[in-house]
Amino acid sequence: MRTVRIVGPQGRVDERDTPHPRMQRGELGQRLLRLRTSPSTDPFRRIVRSSNATDRCNCLTWVMGNTADGAVNPNRTEVSDPVAMAKKIKGVARFLGADVVGIANLDQAYVYSHRSGGSAARGEKDGEEIHLPHRFAICLGTAGDYNMYRSNPSRISDAEYSVGSALTCVIAFNLAAYIREMGYPAMAHDSGHNDVNPIPLAVMAGLGELGRNGLLINEKYGPGLHLFAVTTDLPLAVDHPVDVGVEDFCRLCKKCARTCPSRSIPFGDKEVYNGVEKWRVNVDSCYKLRAFHADQWEVCQTCVVSCCYYKRDTWWHSLALSLVKGTPISMRPLVVKPLLWIDDLIWGKDPHYRMQWLDYDSAYAPEEKPCKVPGCVIHSPSWKGKKGWGRARQIAAQPKR
Repeated sequence: MRTVRIVGPQGRVDERDTPHPRMQRGELGQRLLRLRTSPSTDPFRRIVRSSNATDRCNCLTWVMGNTADGAVNPNRTEVSDPVAMAKKIKGVARFLGADVVGIANLDQAYVYSHRSGGSAARGEKDGEEIHLPHRFAICLGTAGDYNMYRSNPSRISDAEYSVGSALTCVIAFNLAAYIREMGYPAMAHDSGHNDVNPIPLAVMAGLGELGRNGLLINEKYGPGLHLFAVTTDLPLAVDHPVDVGVEDFCRLCKKCARTCPSRSIPFGDKEVYNGVEKWRVNVDSCYKLRAFHADQWEVCQTCVVSCCYYKRDTWWHSLALSLVKGTPISMRPLVVKPLLWIDDLIWGKDPHYRMQWLDYDSAYAPEEKPCKVPGCVIHSPSWKGKKGWGRARQIAAQPKR
């Protein structure tokens, strides 16, 4: 795979060193700790994050994450053709609500080494070593609502991101249960309970490539996917990494880096981290940004909305992708450059859109709330009158594409 090269040994990551547990311990600042552990001002946030809820029993992710896995049916369904079974499982996953599905071998490098938190119902303890002996990872993604994401940054895009992530629990739970009823062990890894890193597994499963923004970029949905996985021993044929042209776009585009309000996305070349050559995002500065805008929004999706791959599934979008994929690698810059120019011309170099939904409105004046995060530009006075804010247009909510 061209966007990610494994150049050395990879160590397993301790889940306690990932951003959310570090926020919970106050390592990313007291302001972010208060945001993480206090009831949110927004009801949507309270029903999807147990730490922000007034009662965590109102939170789907907490309820699902604290529910023990069901027993494996002793009457096993024999599998004579892993290819046919893989096709069937993908069909089941799509029926249950997944938009994209791929299957990869479960590389232990992408299983967390130690657990953060834990559920008594599952017999788990905080800090215990994770042993996940499954052979395969079924990688799934659900697409966020296109228009709601484009209202970023706002409570509207917050609601889509948070509730969309929470609903993955239902799909993952049902798929894992379906496989257990077939007589094979299976475990759901979603926003309620997660022992694996879904992004590298999704890359291995051919769902897309790793972008400059550190997210999986899918050919159809761009970086606008909620990713999760189900691991199992059910015999399945695996998929393989793909080349959809992300490497060639990300090297030249840099729109996500240019529009990132916390300047967390690099403009420069890739670097080697944990044995992998990739663009490395400053996760700390990315997460710290939300603490200073909690009264307006909590989850920044700017790098998703600005991505050239994040467009409606139209004939011209498919044509552009086909042009890139069909061009020899050495010649791709000649195709990518004019496509980037067209993207900037039509959608702008720094796209922002106003949206009204329910009793929410994504519009507010950037100069009203100067940001106190060093390097942040999203609320700086220089944004006053900028295209997108100065001429924000209302977009009607439409069904998912």
